[in-house]
Amino acid sequence: MSQHISQDEFVSVCYECAFSLPDIISTLRDRYPDRRIRRYVIENRLRTYRSKGILPLDSGNTVSAGEKLRGSSTLYDADGNVRLQWVKSNVAAEDFLDAFQDVISELSQSIPALPVMSPPPQPLNDDLATLYISNDLHFGALIWDKETGSDYDTQIATDTVKAAYDHLFQHAPDSRIGIVVDLGDLMEIDNDKNMTPKSGNVLASDSRYPKILRAAYESLIYAVYKALEKHELVYFYNIAGNHDVNTASAIREVIRMTFINNPRVIVDESPALIKYHQHGKVLFQFAHGDGMKMKQAGEVMAADQHHIFSETSYRYSHMGHTHVDSVYDSRLCRAESHRNLAPNNHWAFSMGYRRQPGTMKAITYDASRGEVSRQLFTL
Repeated sequence: MSQHISQDEFVSVCYECAFSLPDIISTLRDRYPDRRIRRYVIENRLRTYRSKGILPLDSGNTVSAGEKLRGSSTLYDADGNVRLQWVKSNVAAEDFLDAFQDVISELSQSIPALPVMSPPPQPLNDDLATLYISNDLHFGALIWDKETGSDYDTQIATDTVKAAYDHLFQHAPDSRIGIVVDLGDLMEIDNDKNMTPKSGNVLASDSRYPKILRAAYESLIYAVYKALEKHELVYFYNIAGNHDVNTASAIREVIRMTFINNPRVIVDESPALIKYHQHGKVLFQFAHGDGMKMKQAGEVMAADQHHIFSETSYRYSHMGHTHVDSVYDSRLCRAESHRNLAPNNHWAFSMGYRRQPGTMKAITYDASRGEVSRQLFTL
């Protein structure tokens, strides 16, 4: 059985080895002979822990709690010693979340943290990572079959989404890493005004905002819990869409608090609208799709991730928003938009939009070969 290296154990080894990467790798290989210790995996974990303030930077500086590392510039002397270091962090995220603090605190107190689960007993493939994509689920949308040909409400959404996750987790390969990502518009409404936040379009909602919010975040908690049963290490990402501009922050905080005591769950805390994840030679980009378009994805990726862009050979951008499956292969990356589960609402139907049955996907990637398989749930 693959041995799991907890956060505390990993941090302890880093300090013991004085943050020397070769020594860290050698020590981990000695202590965990059943685990394949790979250099890029250790580098990624060091980078993640440094960006969150769990480990210090090479100068000894540490990112403060509540901040997100955006970048650093380091001046070295002729002997390679650090002379000066400028650390750029994002404190706007903390300020932005202050507006939601009361609501988030109340929600987090009512949601008990899940117990720490042991890694799955079956042998897991260290080279594979499986991406579970949800997008444009529109929890709370009220759609009437007499107007659009399909019924949809919060209960239908809940049942459908859980069925989709059950199918995908059952049929996906046994990869060591699972990545649960929601690409935005998880909810139809962003508050009790029942209007789109930016354009002010009136929306048909089947219930009150708090009730819909609970159904939405419980669906993602369900997904992470299922991922823990199947994968050793689970990452969670979510992106704000044009329907849930503010709600996405609350969702992210609920997931973070739910799994705060579980070292096998890494929750991305950034409010950024474009996010990234590296898996070996594979680089992922996540965005909703209402801002950056697929044709722009490769250039944006190269600009945002220039420090690791050349290290990767396979690059993928995943988006929602359009409610259709579409692919744009550029010289820099493959950009893909994903069809969603929810049917067209009254406005979309009246505008003449039509599509094939709703779907949800799980895509598996090899660290050195890119995409190797995908599973599909279809209504």
